[in-house]
Amino acid sequence: MSRVTLGNLVIDRDRFEVLVGERRVELTFVEFELLYQLTRNAGRVVARARLMQQVWNEPSNGSDTKLTVHMSRLRKKLGSGHPWHIETIAKRGYVLVV
Repeated sequence: MSRVTLGNLVIDRDRFEVLVGERRVELTFVEFELLYQLTRNAGRVVARARLMQQVWNEPSNGSDTKLTVHMSRLRKKLGSGHPWHIETIAKRGYVLVV
């Protein structure tokens, strides 16, 4: 699945493009992959360890500060006021809530 649409959020993996409505959102590779993984699993909690493995290809070592930092940057770039948002599930992971 190279293109994922969720409401006004469109992620095109082939074009490395993210649209929120008509606005193109510039993301780093890591931010893009995090969003892609969350969108593919919308409504389900994606474990921190799974994100570490899928995005950085490394195991979680219990201190996933870089994941937290990248998730914060991603949220800022996406903005607020959408019918979806990224929610943190304490000690488990993240979920894209629709």
